Amino acid sequence: MAYFPVLLDFQDMPCLVAGGGRLGAHKAKLLSENGADVTVIAPEVCPELAALPVMLLRRAVTAEDVRGMALVVDATGDAAAEQMLSEACRREHIAFNSACRVDDGSAIFPAVHRKGRTVLAVSTLGASPIVSTRLRDALAAHLPEQIDAITDAMAALRPRSRASFANQSQRRDFLRRCLDEMLTLGRPLSEAETDAIIQKLKENRK
Repeated sequence: MAYFPVLLDFQDMPCLVAGGGRLGAHKAKLLSENGADVTVIAPEVCPELAALPVMLLRRAVTAEDVRGMALVVDATGDAAAEQMLSEACRREHIAFNSACRVDDGSAIFPAVHRKGRTVLAVSTLGASPIVSTRLRDALAAHLPEQIDAITDAMAALRPRSRASFANQSQRRDFLRRCLDEMLTLGRPLSEAETDAIIQKLKENRK
């Protein structure tokens, strides 16, 4: 399948998790932590799931349960239930995630790391979650503690780039130089440091 990576706002969006075990609890926790309105359907639920702020329906899931959902997650561990939910979601054009079969779903949960407004998401399309996790952690280790401040500083430099340089190529070069310096220092640049970069770039073009 051709997956397209995109960040979605799931605040108050209805989501269904079928299955009451630890895997279902993990998926339900991820969704609820990101603001989704989660319903869990399962005859029995584990203690971790019972403690979550979700709606619990203690019964077997049916195809009709997918209606009106933005996302459906199968964590039943039952092949027949997984196939039923998969087919129902295809009919209703609903995003479907299968926790057991990576080849039968239209949505995948990546390995995610958040630091302020920066979000890292890594996926191997279900082939190896441990690879996704290891790569996520390796990337996260390189994020500066002040990444939000650096992002704000870069946004504030855009008007400065337009005022200081005549064409888009020069502006892009200026912003890249500033970002490289900020990432090296781990903090935003001072006014003097920014002025020095502008002066150096202008001198190089004489």
